[in-house]
Amino acid sequence: MTMRWEGNDLVVEILFSQAGLATQVLVGAGSTYLLFDAGDGTLRDLLERGVPPKKLAGAFITHGHADHMAGLWGLLGYLRAEGHTESFTIWYPQGACEVAEALAAFRRCYGPTIPYELAEHPLSDGELVRLENVEVLARKLEHWHSIQGKPLAPAPALGYRITFLGQTVAITGDTAFHPGLEDLLRGADLALIEATWEEEGPQGLHLTRREAQKLARLAKAAVLLHRPDGRLLCNRPTHCDPP
Repeated sequence: MTMRWEGNDLVVEILFSQAGLATQVLVGAGSTYLLFDAGDGTLRDLLERGVPPKKLAGAFITHGHADHMAGLWGLLGYLRAEGHTESFTIWYPQGACEVAEALAAFRRCYGPTIPYELAEHPLSDGELVRLENVEVLARKLEHWHSIQGKPLAPAPALGYRITFLGQTVAITGDTAFHPGLEDLLRGADLALIEATWEEEGPQGLHLTRREAQKLARLAKAAVLLHRPDGRLLCNRPTHCDPP
């Protein structure tokens, strides 16, 4: 299921989101196009929407788990093969070794044959990124590495709050419930909130549907994503399309 939301020269599209498989969100703010997470199939999803990857200024990754970054290599490789010459930046949580190692491996493999500047910026809680008239604020989340639902250790993870022409979009990424989420989501014109668990699961991993619905009331419009069945739960004025 997909979703498209439009504001004042601001467009947000959930290209795909299913827990454990992939999540990718496209934000177009004026002439600036940004990707938030790049799960498996990102390149396919962009091309199917008629969005050339060359339009992207870069990608913000919420955390290093495969369903949020497995499509990054394919995206970088496509830009290389197509002879992209402008810079492409990856922002990600400080300490997310999965992202850092993937970028390092890409550089080792292709080195001087990469025709564009591949930049990377690890982010910490509270850091603000400014791109023309777009601002992206990084906020710390509470998420853990796990195997078969068993928590192992904390994972570096960030949510993002995007501001453009007085409009705000908040993206939680994967997170357990914690008080900081309210600050991330409060007053947003659109909030994209993960809602993986139907009922409470292991601590430190994900929000329940009930928790996500409660948080959704803090925003003017909200979409619950990262669902096990891939379906999006939307409220007006957003619009979810069937697959």
